[in-house]
Amino acid sequence: MIAAMKDTPSFLQRLLTRRPSLGALTGAEYSVDQLAAAAGTTVRNVRAYQDRGLLPPPERRGRVGVYNEGHLVRLRLIGQLLERGYTIASIRELLDAWQQGQGLTHVLGLGDAIVGAWNRVEPTRLEFAELQALFGEELTDANLDRAQQLGLVEFAGDALRVLNPRVFAAGVELHRAGIPLAALLELFAMIRETLRPVADGIVRLIVQHLVNPLLSESLPRADELQQLNDQLLRLRPLVEQVVDVELARSLELSANRELGERVGSLLDGFLKS
Repeated sequence: MIAAMKDTPSFLQRLLTRRPSLGALTGAEYSVDQLAAAAGTTVRNVRAYQDRGLLPPPERRGRVGVYNEGHLVRLRLIGQLLERGYTIASIRELLDAWQQGQGLTHVLGLGDAIVGAWNRVEPTRLEFAELQALFGEELTDANLDRAQQLGLVEFAGDALRVLNPRVFAAGVELHRAGIPLAALLELFAMIRETLRPVADGIVRLIVQHLVNPLLSESLPRADELQQLNDQLLRLRPLVEQVVDVELARSLELSANRELGERVGSLLDGFLKS
């Protein structure tokens, strides 16, 4: 998604690059009454947003609370989002993602729609003895270091955390079939590098034709965002299907080429004997 951000309209670029720092932007300061008036809201709302974690508290100077333009920017954004149908809970999630510097998919809540919730798996813990039983003498320091570099495992005291059990399970089965562990690790690295530009192209297409039309000079309405989520959830399996079909086609071509050459050489040897 980040690779496609150059196509994102100016409002969202500002939203993602200008984090809601509460340092004074122009040096302006406000009392709570002045802040509410400038934002077109009420003092009661300002207090409520602070209580719910949407608006940070003011700077305390004795018994007086002093707000700055950072508070005003945040307060105006909250008002705009409420007008566009967002709930207090969804606004808080959006602002938290924004404050933490997360990407557009997190800020708009599109992560599951694009990536798929099924792919968000929980890591598992394995003892070294269990790994040794699976991989035997191939569980070398070099292979462990390579697996860690690839983000497949991480050390957790006297054990290892397997970060994606689905990938790990596939690797175990391939190893049991006779493929060396080192070769599997390099194959995984190659697959990752090969698929990255494919994923960039797919996401860029989605952003350009589906996301950007909703993002002009303001965030989409809550119902528009939900419609976009629903649309992406319907489209993602279709994209996966295309990738699967093309992978199967490439595997068939490669198998025919590799095995055809091998069978040909065997037949030549048989005929010459």
